[in-house]
Amino acid sequence: MSRRIHHADLAVSSDGAVLFNVTVFDDGLDAAALVKLALVQPGELFVGVSLSPHEVRKLVRGVGRILPNVTGPLVGRRLRSRR
Repeated sequence: MSRRIHHADLAVSSDGAVLFNVTVFDDGLDAAALVKLALVQPGELFVGVSLSPHEVRKLVRGVGRILPNVTGPLVGRRLRSRR
């Protein structure tokens, strides 16, 4: 696992939650200090890892195979209701 802290300001989760990166306040925080800081904040704690480009491609292919099975019936219902 990388020990490097990612410095993107925001992240968006698959459930639509917007996450703020606390490291933008202080680049000198170590991982233990970040966890302590996060645990005293209200709300849920999200700890993530970056996917490699290969893993992202694999994820997108997998979602692409599954997504039509989920969205097809939804779109079909909308089309039928318009007729």
